[in-house]
This record gives sequence, structure tokens and C-alpha cells, in this order.
Amino acid sequence: MNMLKLGHIVYSNCFPPHAAIITGQVRFPFKLVEGTPTELNRLLYDGKVDVSPSSSIEYAMNPGRYLLLPTLSITSKNKVMSILLESKVPIDELNNKVVAMTTASATSVVLLRILLEVRYDMNPGYTQYEQGVDDPSEQADAMLTIGDLALTKMPQPEFPHRYDLGELWHEFTGLPFVFALWHVNYKKNVERDLDMLYDILVASKAYGISHLRDLARSEAERFNVPAELLLSYWNSFSYGLGREEQKGLRAFYGYAAEIGVIEKIPELRFWTKG
Repeated sequence: MNMLKLGHIVYSNCFPPHAAIITGQVRFPFKLVEGTPTELNRLLYDGKVDVSPSSSIEYAMNPGRYLLLPTLSITSKNKVMSILLESKVPIDELNNKVVAMTTASATSVVLLRILLEVRYDMNPGYTQYEQGVDDPSEQADAMLTIGDLALTKMPQPEFPHRYDLGELWHEFTGLPFVFALWHVNYKKNVERDLDMLYDILVASKAYGISHLRDLARSEAERFNVPAELLLSYWNSFSYGLGREEQKGLRAFYGYAAEIGVIEKIPELRFWTKG
């Protein structure tokens, strides 16, 4: 019998809900598979992981393929601090300019397109780059960086304009922004394991959220992020999936449909325990 596999995003934003699993505070009889959001999207789609926090756009791009675990998300309440657009010119002057998009995240790329094409009514050109490997600064007028690299990135004189995409979204809609959802690539034979995994995830999230300060101190070195910055960062998130988060998610899907990334707003289909 195959062991159930849980994906884990390697960025620090995913650490609090999985904290008790990673630090051994809860029994975890399954396999943890680490990756960037786009890597986990692919593994999830291929069925190589069964459950994973995964890009919120992944759910909408594959309607009917996944179920969502209730009460779990990675959502910025306002500022997100780790989804950064750096630009040589003010953001509303990027029409017909080149914007370099990181390949590490699908959701952040769609969010930036919504902001540029809908909020600012512009039509930039897009190019892709692998962050931490490629340097798009000479070819691009603006570049999107995500994750812990964005969180600690020093300002560059040639890119004087810096924008937090969570903040821009909140200004635009008044809503939180859901970056990741816990997707289930559902198979009937994993039901008992899913019940157990969900209980573990609920316990792990409760542990993580109630120990944020201690975890920021103990994990600062792991993420190469100062403890106080890590704590502020974690406090900028909601890890729930209540009414406001779902409202923000549906607004995101509505705009994604408007720019042609998805066909329509998908129904939110939840896995239910038992």
C-alpha cells in the first residue's frame, strides 16, 4: 500500500501550519515532500503527492480535479512582504514595457497581471526567469520576486520603485489575497489516511500559530531571515479559509477569468471528514 504524501512549500510562509509536523511535535506517519509552489503544483497534478499547499490558481486552472481541505490557506491580510515588484519606473508607467516574471510561482504571476492589466489598464510584455539563477535586471523594466528571497532582498538603485503585491491587491479590492490552498488529489483508497492527516494538520496549525514567537527565534537560521522580521511576516498572514478569505479567492478567480487565464470562477469543492 502506498504511503500518503504531503507536499510542503520550502518558503517560510508555509512553516507555521506545518510547524508541529516538521519539528516532531505531532506524530506524522506519512511522507513529506518539499518543493517550490510550481514544483508542488506539478507533483500534485501528476498524483505524486496526495495533498499539498499549492498555488490557488492551480485549483481554478484544473476545475474538478481537486478537493480543498477546509480551514487551511496561506492568505495575506494586507501587506504580504514576500511578493515584490521592483521597477525602473512607477508601476502605472509599465505599459508596453518588459516585466520579468519568476517561474517559482503561478498565483503571484496571475496576481501581477491582474494588477497591471485590470487595475492600471496596461499591456506590458512579459518574460520569464528563474529566480536565484537568472538576473533579468538588464533586459527588464520591472521584475517580480517571491518568497524568502523577496522578503530579504535589498533595494537596488536601478529599480527605485518597490511594490508589495498583497498591499496593491488590498488597495484595489479591500480583500485579503489567498496565495495557497491545501489541495487534495482525491482517491477513494486514501480516505482513512486523509482523516488522520487532516487531524494532524489542524493540530500542527494550532501549534504553529500559538508558538510563532518561539518558532521565529528557532527557525530564523533555517530561512536566513532575522527572527523579528520572520515574526512580523508570519503575523501578516491568515492561515484560515473563512468567509473573507473565500470572498478574496472568488474575486481573484473573477479577475483571472477577465484576463483569460481561466474560463470561469470554479465552485469551491471541499473534502469532508468521514
